[in-house]
Amino acid sequence: MRLYLRLCAAILAAGALTAAADEQPWTLDASNWEKGKDLLPEPVVKRLQRGEYWFKVVSADPGKFHHNYSQAFWDATEKNAGKYDLDEKTCGLKDKATDKIPDFVFGLPFPQVDKADPKGGCKIAWNFTMAGAMGGGGGATFTLNGVDTGGQFRRIKAFIHTRGYQGRHFGPLKDNPEGLAGEGIGGALEPVDVEGVSTLTKRYWNWEGQDAVWAYVPSTRRARRVNSASRSDPVAGLDIFADDLNCYGGKVEYYQWKLVGEQTILAPLLQPYPFASKSVSPTRQLIDTPYMPAGYEVPNAKGAPWWIQQNLVFVPRPVWIVEGQSSDPYYNFGKVIMYFDKEMYRIYWKQVHNRAGEYFYTAMCGYHFVKNDETFSAVFPNLVVGVNDKTNRAALGGRFQSSFLEQSWDPSYFSLRTLTHMTD
Repeated sequence: MRLYLRLCAAILAAGALTAAADEQPWTLDASNWEKGKDLLPEPVVKRLQRGEYWFKVVSADPGKFHHNYSQAFWDATEKNAGKYDLDEKTCGLKDKATDKIPDFVFGLPFPQVDKADPKGGCKIAWNFTMAGAMGGGGGATFTLNGVDTGGQFRRIKAFIHTRGYQGRHFGPLKDNPEGLAGEGIGGALEPVDVEGVSTLTKRYWNWEGQDAVWAYVPSTRRARRVNSASRSDPVAGLDIFADDLNCYGGKVEYYQWKLVGEQTILAPLLQPYPFASKSVSPTRQLIDTPYMPAGYEVPNAKGAPWWIQQNLVFVPRPVWIVEGQSSDPYYNFGKVIMYFDKEMYRIYWKQVHNRAGEYFYTAMCGYHFVKNDETFSAVFPNLVVGVNDKTNRAALGGRFQSSFLEQSWDPSYFSLRTLTHMTD
């Protein structure tokens, strides 16, 4: 009888999961906003209630969604159980066997996170960092669009290229003389008043070192070193910040992390399951994705001018709620509340307070997954909608239609010489 009851329970549970996964898409808007009051951050619910936002909600099969990441990644994650700890002073990742920073990490360093663990927030942040690093490097050309209630008031076209040394599939790169975790170069392409303005960033694989960041302005023909806390400065006067990439763009060690809760949230995605890539060289793969038009680009659009109208869906996902705060006096943000996927470790939303403790800004961070087989996968940030609730203005970042993965950059590409010759 006990066996029979267990079988019945298992069948019912499987049926419930299948029914949830097969649920038909539905629209959350002002007419049924109460259904979303526990699925979104409070400032977003207010705009939903006023009819400014609406959401196409779709379900995803839990097992299939899990396999948006490669089996190689999940196998490595399983092997990481019990292998790592945290440095008490800095929250830096530590190899238990050596009591030092690991030489190389692949997979989630902390497969299980206990909500009662006082180090839980930091462990979640490290899982987030390593999940985002699995692709190894790549880039895209994208736009930044400043939008207010009257429509678009500024547009900037830019690019970003990155190379990762930690967290990548297929093991560490052979050469890493600077001891880096990753590096990136980015710049503005248009309009002409910002063309050629660019930055070079080098992130060191250590516990206490700051990012090395250089900025280049063509009119001066000089590159100057800038404080890494400039990630919290507005980009080109828009309501968007360098720290909005992936919803957090800094080192784990920059923040003090605190796990404060858990819930289900609506996750913004291009689609629930992966896009395929196509190889254009032995080391480069291209990914084509659809454009996400906003309200100001669509006649008779529904909602706020900055709200995405097409090619974006929202998947209910279980998340950790984590508070992060920097102790750097030059960093403009105070408390930041972030919503991390419990399994995929992406941040879907964040709420930002200033250093006086006043809330002023929410960012929605969208993603897409890339996977061809079980040996390789990647997750790309493809959208940021940053909204300043004090000024009632917004900025959109990303929305590119083509991106690429690159496994073998020219060794000299991420350099000051490249930075200062952008406009040659």
